[in-house]
Formats: sequence, C-alpha cells, structure tokens
Amino acid sequence: MELQRHAAAGAGYANQAPAGRLLNEPDVTMNGDFEMRISTLILATILTSAASVTAALATPTPTNLVTNGDFSSTSPNTTVSTQFGTSYSAGNFITGWTGNNGYELWFPNATAATTENAVGQYTYTNQEKLWSATSSPTGGAFVGLDGDPNVQSSISQMINGLVAGQTYDVSFSWGAAQVQSRQGATTEKLAVSLGSDTQYTNTLNNPSESFTGWFTDMLQFTASDTSELLSFLSIGTPTGEPPMAVLDGVSLTKAPVKVPEPSSLALLGVGLVGLGFAARRRATRSNKSV
Repeated sequence: MELQRHAAAGAGYANQAPAGRLLNEPDVTMNGDFEMRISTLILATILTSAASVTAALATPTPTNLVTNGDFSSTSPNTTVSTQFGTSYSAGNFITGWTGNNGYELWFPNATAATTENAVGQYTYTNQEKLWSATSSPTGGAFVGLDGDPNVQSSISQMINGLVAGQTYDVSFSWGAAQVQSRQGATTEKLAVSLGSDTQYTNTLNNPSESFTGWFTDMLQFTASDTSELLSFLSIGTPTGEPPMAVLDGVSLTKAPVKVPEPSSLALLGVGLVGLGFAARRRATRSNKSV
C-alpha cells in the first residue's frame, strides 16, 4: 500500500510542469528560438529585396554622345553673329556640326542675335538679326535655321558609340523667331532624325516681328547601327518671310531602364508583411505570459 502511494506520487510529479511554467503552457524558449529564426529569414529577404531595388534605382548619369551640343565651341574662334554652312565662305566653323547649303546663322548670345547684323551672304541688308530673342535654357550661343520652304536649312552631326537596338533620348531646346529683313506671321517646326528615323516637333505659330520663347523637347530613337547621323531640319511657312527656328542644348543619351522590377517590389512587400506578423505574434505571446 505504501509502495502504491509512492508510485502514484511519482506519477504525479512526472506530470507536473517545471517550476515557473504551467502544465499546458508551451515551451517559450523553443518557440522564441523558432520565431527568431523566422524573423531573421524575413529580415534577410527584405534587405536583399531593398538592395536590389536600390541598385536598380541608382542609375549613373548618362553620357552625352553629342559633341558641342551648346554650340559654344568654334574653330576658328568666332565672336560675332555669322552665317555658317556650305553656302558661305566661313564654312562649318561650329565644332562637331555641319550646316547644309541653306541659310544657317550662329549667334554668340541673345543680345548679339538682336543687335548685330550677321556676317554672311545677306550682310548688305543690315537687317540679318532677329526681331526678338531671349537666352536659351543653356545660355550663350545658339543657332538659327531658315525654314523657308525653298531653303529649309539644317544642321547635323555624326553620332558614334551607339548600340544597335538600344533606345536613346534626344533632348534639345528650340523656338521660333524671325529676321528683321522680313515681316509677317510665320509657322515653324523641326524634323529631327537619327539615321533613317525621323520625328517632328509641334508646329509653333509666331506673329510678325515676334519670338515664341524657348521650349525643351525630348524624342526617343532606337539606333540601328553603331554610328548614325543626327540632324535637325527647319520646316516653316510661308515662303519669303523667312520663318527661323532657333536651336540649342542638344544631347543624346542612353534611355534609362525603367525600374524596379515588379517581382522585386512584391518580394519586398511579402517580407514586410511577414516581419509585421512575427512582431505581432511575439507581442501576443508576451501579453499572455504576464
């Protein structure tokens, strides 16, 4: 009988929970270790996803493949408003650029453009300057391209270092002006080409003796070769006014990749939700143990 009591007592002791813990209470130490491992895994997932998104967003400054896009460099050095291109003896003195056989003018700045009679084939008129102009967003020099349908001046540059199939952004500032040797309302637009691909700006309407101000445009082109000709053709109306497009601040850069990938954002979101769930579970368990 005494032996049975001791056996029963021993069985009772065996079913008792360790000191400080109720009989049916889960092992907090084991659950805590498990949740710590889960939290660590979730945090690692978040950090990996965040690093991927950050790396994708940290795009380096693109390289401008255009030489002398602000037209400030000339050779020989030129300081006064001057006609350039193949139709005048001064030739193509703007570094990196070629004018065709139309009527193209180079201006050192906005003040000179409206006060200096440009040196060129029509200097005798003493009116080869613009009625009005303001400094371009780039500042300093800019060019004027006669858009008369019988003239249609243009300027071009061979761009090297392209990757066939790659998309590029062509950015530039432009506007519509008129020379003082003519009067009358005009319209003006630019045909912008990279290789065989041509795109057009909007058409600007310019009242007589006026200037539209500067606009900044960006067009996207896909290269088909490693070297292609970038050109700007002036297209205006009417004949004989003449409509004059002004151009400055030309750049051609690799189009940025659109990031981040949706999968990276989704993974980051799942990690954040999981981390929040783990924190909530720890808080609930802590409240129960109080």
